[in-house]
Amino acid sequence: MKRDNEPTMQTVPSSIYRQGFGTADIFHDRIAETMYRAILILSVIVLLALGGYYLYPVVRGKIEPDVDFDKVDAAYRAFLREHRLTDPIPDAKIVVTKNNRMLYLLSGDKLIDRWKVALGSRPEGAKTTADDGRTPVGNYTICKHERQWRHHLGLVITYPGKHDADVALRSGAITERVHLKIYEHYSQNRLPPQDSSLGGGIAIQGGGTSRDWTNGSIAVADEVVEILWGACPDGTPVAIYENFTDWEMSSTMPSF
Repeated sequence: MKRDNEPTMQTVPSSIYRQGFGTADIFHDRIAETMYRAILILSVIVLLALGGYYLYPVVRGKIEPDVDFDKVDAAYRAFLREHRLTDPIPDAKIVVTKNNRMLYLLSGDKLIDRWKVALGSRPEGAKTTADDGRTPVGNYTICKHERQWRHHLGLVITYPGKHDADVALRSGAITERVHLKIYEHYSQNRLPPQDSSLGGGIAIQGGGTSRDWTNGSIAVADEVVEILWGACPDGTPVAIYENFTDWEMSSTMPSF
């Protein structure tokens, strides 16, 4: 028999139990809210990063000044006066010898000047694939003066050429259709297809010569490519040799 003053479960306020569960709910709500805010902030950071990555080249092109072509022309004119040349330079041509990292500018069989170059990140050997890091070997021509080049200025050459296409066809790297297209474009001094396994985007460009760093392009100092910009119109022959001795053994070697 229960005494009058004996406590029962009913005398304990039920609000105590509800308060305990309510505190846990509030705690979990705060954790969820904190996680939600963290995810939201992280998402904004990722979106800003992606937006910056894709928009930066566009913004940069609007903010950074374009190449001063008055300065480029002045540099070329000064070069002509220094070497007592007329414009255009008669029978201009370029020879590159990879082993000694040199570019030679000639007028016919007369050497005008020479400059140091940097090559692809894996310079030895002829270029055979898009991402092999090699500089091509062979006979090409300048087919385009690219003002919006990624490294100051670009004198784009007709790579891949006929020899590159022949080797690739024999190895099965390209189809006969691609081979024919390369031949057609090369013969017309037009930029050959750039989307085959042979790659493309090869130019004489600025960017400096401190190390071999390009995708296969031939890099010179910015002030040198400014001279070549005026000295070498579209159609200028560009011969690239693996070794200086290869040029010596050819019939095109001038007497220095």
